[in-house]
Amino acid sequence: MPTEYEIKKMLRRLGVKTTNRGYSFISYGVSLTLKDKSYLEYITKTLYVDIASNFNTSGSCVERDIRTTVEAIWNTDDTELLLELCDGVSMPRRPANKKFFEMMYDYFTRIPDNSTDRLYAELPAGFSCSKLGEPCSQLQTVYDELLRLRKENERLTKLVQDLQNKK
Repeated sequence: MPTEYEIKKMLRRLGVKTTNRGYSFISYGVSLTLKDKSYLEYITKTLYVDIASNFNTSGSCVERDIRTTVEAIWNTDDTELLLELCDGVSMPRRPANKKFFEMMYDYFTRIPDNSTDRLYAELPAGFSCSKLGEPCSQLQTVYDELLRLRKENERLTKLVQDLQNKK
């Protein structure tokens, strides 16, 4: 099962700023749904309440901040990443919050656990800032892009093979 770190990393790739309250609400909410899918049935009465309780706020604030964050995500220029999130189905308009949580749930349950090619893997050991000894954000960005390109290459290779098999 994906960690909250991986969920947050996906949100950052979708353009969500870490200072956005919806960022924390969504990452926590997705981690709850991954532990218990029943949260997706009645998000207003279950999911929002538990998120609000965890962050000491109201359910209406949680709903509004998530809606605003999803709107910002849908206004991103990274349509390729949105297509990946939507499992290849184009969605021209912002989904409702419930649909967005369902899409995030589906996305993270499609990724096999313990996959060596996990798209959102952390940097390998040794990829750290030489001065501070901490993980380097620039190297992380390059590494993330390499992993994204590897996944895209696999997708295109499969597409070409499928086309050749149809001939």
